[in-house]
Amino acid sequence: MKIERQIEQIINTYSPAISSGDETLESILAMYPQLANELRPRLEAVIFLQQVRLSVATRPGFIHDSRKYLEAQIKSMPPLGYWRNLLRRSSPQRLVFNILAPVIVLLLLALVINNTVLTARLSIPGDPLFSTKLVIEDVQLALTFNQVDKTDLQIQQSRERTLEFIELVMEGDYQYLPNAAARMETEIDASLHALNNVSKNEPASQIAMVTELRDILSNELFMLDVLKSTSPTTAQPGINLAIQVAQSGILALR
Repeated sequence: MKIERQIEQIINTYSPAISSGDETLESILAMYPQLANELRPRLEAVIFLQQVRLSVATRPGFIHDSRKYLEAQIKSMPPLGYWRNLLRRSSPQRLVFNILAPVIVLLLLALVINNTVLTARLSIPGDPLFSTKLVIEDVQLALTFNQVDKTDLQIQQSRERTLEFIELVMEGDYQYLPNAAARMETEIDASLHALNNVSKNEPASQIAMVTELRDILSNELFMLDVLKSTSPTTAQPGINLAIQVAQSGILALR
């Protein structure tokens, strides 16, 4: 430790002399021959770092002169007016960028919206996008003006409510079953009302859609009976409510 402190003191003392050229590596080593082996690599490193610093150092006044030059260049370039800026000739690369940038933004926006819609369509009660799914369905109904198409869409939404209920039971989300059964009843009632409106003008279509809705409810009853026998007691009230809703729908279709 004593030798290290002595070497550090020698370097601190003679570094300015080395920088100014008053001392050299060999002259300093000659003063301390007993420390030559330890002192030489340290002094060589000091000399190397000083040479590197000098090689990258800027001349005096470089920053001040550069700033003045930049200010002069900016003042010599008057700002372009709106029309002049609009009509100035653009490079081919800039023209391509100006055309493609909005297209890319629109494509990305469409992709995000499409992914959101797809995720919402796969959601069930309790998922963050389930309310979005219901809004999308309401918009579809509002934009469908043909009565037959509207009734068919209403039946498909009834199918969706039944599938959601079954999926909730299979995943064990029993706390959502009462509300899901209520939504299912609302959709089935809307489908029955829409079928009554179709029967006046399209009796053949009405018969086909009645059969479709009856099949949907019959399949749900079968699935609910199977799930009821394997579900815990906490799920029984919600499943029984859904069974009653499906049975009422089938009776109404008769």
